Amino acid sequence: GGRLLYATCSVLPQENDAVVGAFLNAEDTARLLPLPIEIGETMTYGQQVIPSELNGDGLYYSLLEKAIP
Repeated sequence: GGRLLYATCSVLPQENDAVVGAFLNAEDTARLLPLPIEIGETMTYGQQVIPSELNGDGLYYSLLEKAIP
C-alpha cells in the first residue's frame, strides 16, 4: 500500500518513462497514480519539465503505488 514518487533531474526518456514503464510491466502489484498537480508536459507515465520552460532545471516525476493483494 506504499507510494513512491519517482523523480529525476533528467530529460532523457530512457531514464524516465522507459524506467517507469519497465517497472510497471515487471511488477504486477504496482500501479500508476494520477499526479495531484501537473507541471510540464504530460508523458505516458509522468510529467516532464524541460529546463527552459519554467526558468528552472529539467525534471521528470511519476507517482506509483503498491497495490495491496
